[in-house]
Amino acid sequence: MVHGEQGHTGATVIKDRKDALLGASALVVAAREIANRFSTDEHMVITSCGEFTVFPNSPVVVASRVDLLVDVRSTDPDVLAAADAELHRRAAEIEAFADVRIERGAEHVWDAKTYDQAGMKLAAASADKLGLGYGIVRTLAGHDSTNLKDMVPTIMLFVPSVEGISHNERELTSDADMLAGLAMLTEVAGRMVNGELVQG
Repeated sequence: MVHGEQGHTGATVIKDRKDALLGASALVVAAREIANRFSTDEHMVITSCGEFTVFPNSPVVVASRVDLLVDVRSTDPDVLAAADAELHRRAAEIEAFADVRIERGAEHVWDAKTYDQAGMKLAAASADKLGLGYGIVRTLAGHDSTNLKDMVPTIMLFVPSVEGISHNERELTSDADMLAGLAMLTEVAGRMVNGELVQG
């Protein structure tokens, strides 16, 4: 949360503004720069700011507060820690630059654990039986598996989207691929019910 001071955009000169929107925007830019700086061929760093609420959200009022969520992910816990530390260092700079106060809210850290190897082998065997091509996707998308994989053996199954587009109105998966995904899920679930998932 970025705290500033509400003021009239026509009557409050720039040097007197404590613009929460300016501070929040600088955080968004900092997050992207951190992703660029810490990503390597070996370790991805992904950042995003998917939630952004401006108060009072008026075209004639300097923003008094912005609520936002900054998401930082990495495939390596040490790289994640370094990127997170850099984000907090940059936040302090932004506070001084924009004359705002940045309040850290709830924070969640999930370890970047690999998915269950026995489950992945079971999925590969299922795909082979069905005659489906497959590959291992390195992803930082977690969905429900982010929480489940710490409690039970967990994998994720993906079906292809045209041009790899996801979470977008242009996302499209062919009927054939959706049916193949359903067959794959059914095959994996059936094998699990029959006790084929053996932990390695």
